[in-house]
Amino acid sequence: MSRTKLLLDVVSDMRSLADSLETIANAVAGNDGISKEKQADKPSVTHEMLRELAVKLSRNGKREEIKQLIEKYGVKNITAVAESDLDSFYADLQQMEVS
Repeated sequence: MSRTKLLLDVVSDMRSLADSLETIANAVAGNDGISKEKQADKPSVTHEMLRELAVKLSRNGKREEIKQLIEKYGVKNITAVAESDLDSFYADLQQMEVS
């Protein structure tokens, strides 16, 4: 595995860790700030789920297809996928897994 690939994996993991730490900090501070209505609007797929599946696919040789999918959604990386697109992005990743 190249050093560049390892560094990119570390960056991705660090972003995921930062998101998790922010969630924990908000929970500890009692600042969930999410009303019941907003929770209902939240998609069932998370950025973390996207990242995990993308890493798995990337390790199985689907790196270029993932890059194309990211470009299709007009974002720089998976963490930038809009919440409204999470479900469809995940479905596209699952299609890659099958093919």
